Amino acid sequence: MVQRASDFAISLPIVGRDGDHLTAYVSTQTGGWRVSDMGATLMRLSYENDLSKLLTGARKKLFLSVLQESGLTEDDGEIFIDVPADALSKGLFSLGQGATRVEDLGLWTRTRVESTFNDDLKAVLLDVVGQDDLVEGYEVPGISNSENYPVDFYIKTPGLPLYVFGVQNRDKARLTTIILQHLAAQTQKFNSMVVYSDVDEIPKLDAKRLMNATNDSVASIADRDVIAAKIVHRMAA
Repeated sequence: MVQRASDFAISLPIVGRDGDHLTAYVSTQTGGWRVSDMGATLMRLSYENDLSKLLTGARKKLFLSVLQESGLTEDDGEIFIDVPADALSKGLFSLGQGATRVEDLGLWTRTRVESTFNDDLKAVLLDVVGQDDLVEGYEVPGISNSENYPVDFYIKTPGLPLYVFGVQNRDKARLTTIILQHLAAQTQKFNSMVVYSDVDEIPKLDAKRLMNATNDSVASIADRDVIAAKIVHRMAA
């Protein structure tokens, strides 16, 4: 532990991905301590990654989840936790554990992120409609080559069926557009909804084509209340 003016720098018994021990900076707060990384965690992550692209979609959601689970706060790149005077050890452990989990975000491959997005979307839909009214990987009956035009999720409703698609990248946006246009050309009557991982990651022209092909869309899977409201509206129609 090294004392610095009004705070302390403490080398933690935790090694980061670069092989160096993590350092916690402890300063006095009213009634307790602030334990901070002084921006080092995200700075190390930025050496191998573009943070503006890395912390988006599913990885951004995981980043925020890690902070919440560890009781941490992020402000302008600094990650910290405020603890009472008798809980310094807890603060040091929380910062060290959270910082290592944040660094691991750099190991997430695109395939893993996309898989997590699909799992998250399924979980949201199950919360809204339940297992009995949800079919995953649905092949619409009565159309030619239906196996080539699968629906991500079919939601049973009293009226027209609701087909929900998860879109996390340009390729999936284009494929979903093709599927919806094919179903419409087969004189199928249905409602459709697209849920994006993050609509800002989809090229504007592809997003525009998909917007014209679908009945409804949600800009981000993080908008869970919006997804639920739109589904409930369709189920009541």
